[in-house]
Amino acid sequence: MKKTISFLIAAASLSCCAAQNNGTVLPNAINFERQVIQQTNGEEGKSTTTYYFTINGDYALAKHEAPGKEGTSAILYTKDGKMCMVNEKAKTITIMNMPKVIGEGAEMGKEIAEKLKKKPLKKDDEEKITVNKTGKTKMICGYTAYEYEIKNEGGTSSWWYTKVDFDPIKIYTMAAGSAGIAAKMKGREASLKNNPMAIPALNKNYLWAEAEAGGKKGLETKTISATTFSFSTAGYTIKDFGRKGLKDIIKENAGN
Repeated sequence: MKKTISFLIAAASLSCCAAQNNGTVLPNAINFERQVIQQTNGEEGKSTTTYYFTINGDYALAKHEAPGKEGTSAILYTKDGKMCMVNEKAKTITIMNMPKVIGEGAEMGKEIAEKLKKKPLKKDDEEKITVNKTGKTKMICGYTAYEYEIKNEGGTSSWWYTKVDFDPIKIYTMAAGSAGIAAKMKGREASLKNNPMAIPALNKNYLWAEAEAGGKKGLETKTISATTFSFSTAGYTIKDFGRKGLKDIIKENAGN
């Protein structure tokens, strides 16, 4: 399986401690109660991601270590729906509204491409994907896991989801929480049935634990455990783009 999880990692600057800028507040410390360690096996080697979750889903933190790269990159997901890019080495945190940024980026890219081609872009043919819950179960790290069979033009793969005792939804929805996702999906459940990325949103407390294709595991979960880990924002410089879109961010950083 060539693709499993992708991370958007970035870093920047400004303010500190229990930071508050433009309405976004980060506590002095965030206490987590669950830890998940996962490994992805790609063409460039193995990489490890350690996740920390609060049981109620208010906060999540992902620390990613990739082969050939020094240090650890981290993303903090907040209860008000923001993604905070953490640079532990430079001691900086950048707060962003990723759905807004990515949406604007896609629109800007489309506008540029159409200007170059001097005509509207054709819509890509939708990839035909089917998702089927097989009914098979197994235990992964002490939790019951359910198999979903994913079929597309590239073949068939098995994705396993564990039903856990905490809410991991933020790591799959760019920081949006369960309530926000439920509101947006209301009445759309049928249309999302064959969207594999909707599986953890349609099923409460689902953690994507394993992915396998052709006898090879692209994603595997090593541990799911209790933790007392606390993330402190003290000493970090913070720049808050939480209310700004991509154009505003580009404008503010022009010449930097």
